[in-house]
Amino acid sequence: MRKCLPALCIAAIFACAGVSAGKAAAVTCDRSCLEGMVNQYLDAMLARNPFSLPLASKIKFTENEQVLKLGEGLWVTASGPGTYKLFAADPQAGEVGFIGTLRENGLPVALSIRLKVENKRISEVETVVLRDDSAKAIEAMGKPEAAFLDAVPAGQRKSRDEMIAVANRYYDGIEQSKGSIVPFDASCNRLQNGVRTTNNAELKLAPPTTWNPFALGCKEQLDTGFFSFVKKIYPRRFTVIDEERGLVFGSFLFLIPGTVKSVNVPGQGTVPMPDSNLSPFTLDVTELFKIRGGKIQRVEALQARLPYGTPSPFFGDK
Repeated sequence: MRKCLPALCIAAIFACAGVSAGKAAAVTCDRSCLEGMVNQYLDAMLARNPFSLPLASKIKFTENEQVLKLGEGLWVTASGPGTYKLFAADPQAGEVGFIGTLRENGLPVALSIRLKVENKRISEVETVVLRDDSAKAIEAMGKPEAAFLDAVPAGQRKSRDEMIAVANRYYDGIEQSKGSIVPFDASCNRLQNGVRTTNNAELKLAPPTTWNPFALGCKEQLDTGFFSFVKKIYPRRFTVIDEERGLVFGSFLFLIPGTVKSVNVPGQGTVPMPDSNLSPFTLDVTELFKIRGGKIQRVEALQARLPYGTPSPFFGDK
């Protein structure tokens, strides 16, 4: 069963489909079980043996938004484990999200995985694989930030709907160039492909300009209008709600038409767009939010560049 926010059709999953309330307790996969499913999936991939997994009678598998047979894609080239693992677990929905690294023919790759687990069997596998320098940057961090691992005290936890609404405002803020409408924590920082892209004066635009958006905080960066090169973020699929740790994990498609050549930044004047944004493409984004006290404290994302207009094979699923 998927719940939609008004006018947005956001696929947030709140219960295992087809499982009655009376039976749910008997088939629930808890945090340890869900994280174990991801580890088992990675082990099976390295062994090139998908049939060693507990699979549902019908399974859907995608890699970078392409529907494949389980056992294809990264399954035939994965060659060794990575050193970075970050999980978000949602026992209520039977969903688990993962951001980590792997070796492909000896080369490091970054990847995200979402598993749908029903009756302790995997029915959906959604992966995004980055075959660039992202894995090196991610593994250089050593381990995930503690904020993503810390539990939120029970009395301070927000409801599932509230957590989704907070994360959704982030995408509204990007589309509208209004950081002021996003509930950011004062300590907010964002990691993209292993690189901190907020409060980082050392990271520069390419080609470089005298103005640096990456030196700004989460709110201030959006307020500049720099992200106006993003035409639309759709669909917005919030798939894993980790209530214990205050995490929201999802998949999002950024439509970038390549028509915005410059942006007028208040107090800075005209700033040219980086060359990489001057052609049409879709950015396939897996994003993980840490929400504490109803505010976004941390964001960690993987982003893969795909052909413009690439659709989500999971959007619209019942």
